[in-house]
Amino acid sequence: MSLRSLGLEHPWLFTHPLFWTAQHLDLVECRFQSVDGDGSSNHAGVETGLHDARKCDQVSTQMAEIFAKSLALKHKTCSLINVLQYNGGTFEQAKDPIVFVFAKRPIDRPECTAFHIAKQYIEERHRDALPIVGYFDYQTIISKRRQKLKPRPHPCKGYNGPVQRLCQRKLSKVTPQTWSQDPYLLCTLLSMAQSLALKSHSAQPNVYVTRLLVTTKSDQEYVHLFEAEISSKLLDILDDPTLSMKHVCWPIIQHSKLPFQPYSTFQMRLTARLIEVHRAQGSLGTEPADFHGSKVISNKRKLPEGNDFTRRIDNCIAGLDGLAFSRGRGQM
Repeated sequence: MSLRSLGLEHPWLFTHPLFWTAQHLDLVECRFQSVDGDGSSNHAGVETGLHDARKCDQVSTQMAEIFAKSLALKHKTCSLINVLQYNGGTFEQAKDPIVFVFAKRPIDRPECTAFHIAKQYIEERHRDALPIVGYFDYQTIISKRRQKLKPRPHPCKGYNGPVQRLCQRKLSKVTPQTWSQDPYLLCTLLSMAQSLALKSHSAQPNVYVTRLLVTTKSDQEYVHLFEAEISSKLLDILDDPTLSMKHVCWPIIQHSKLPFQPYSTFQMRLTARLIEVHRAQGSLGTEPADFHGSKVISNKRKLPEGNDFTRRIDNCIAGLDGLAFSRGRGQM
């Protein structure tokens, strides 16, 4: 059976990803799975030198605290960018936007900031297997879903109550009871896998490991990590819904979390956690990347002092505003 034939049997299947429900996931046998533990213990990456040992300093501590506590989404995003890239960080921000494509057509553009391991840390033969990490605050999904279901104004400037009630009813229907099992998280993970596939030079079937960091307004103790293993065969049937889904498995989305505190070690713990997940990629049939003798090479930059930290945040926000403007011009 293909996705097309499945859609003919279940006409509600093909809808915008913001309106996916648990019923959609059940139909393709995709599910969420919570991983035991809160990630509070030291990870192998820290203990064995996968992350270069660097002195905890006031700037990285301050960035971690802003990431945990700030309610301003731009400040939150900028602080994470600096956490992952600060002082010779292992990750760098991806330049291309993340887009969900179905039947060769762009359907949705998740408001997701993407990162990948800097290429200088990975041997050439492993670059097709570079992982991707995304981030957004869950409030962006809430706002985007509400905006999508915002009723049009009454043509005569009157009260548009009936349509407003219909939109509110649909919003209630597509809003998950548990935010951490929101099907739109799957859409974002699939979008990141599609982004990796576009850059892949391999003609062989592949498995893409995608990870999504999510913060929520109600949780200032943990950053949540969602991970999925997505096969190139699954991406093929999204690209061509007439292909058979036989032997194609939809992912089990692993959900874990990492405590923000202590802030002084958050950068090291987060990076080690993400690298640790990537090195486990060998179990997917892909040889794990060699971090040059199991240690990420340090490319330390001069530490910013005084107001340099504030300037870094301001410059980052200005960059995000410019990116939002450029994306808005091509918005679907």
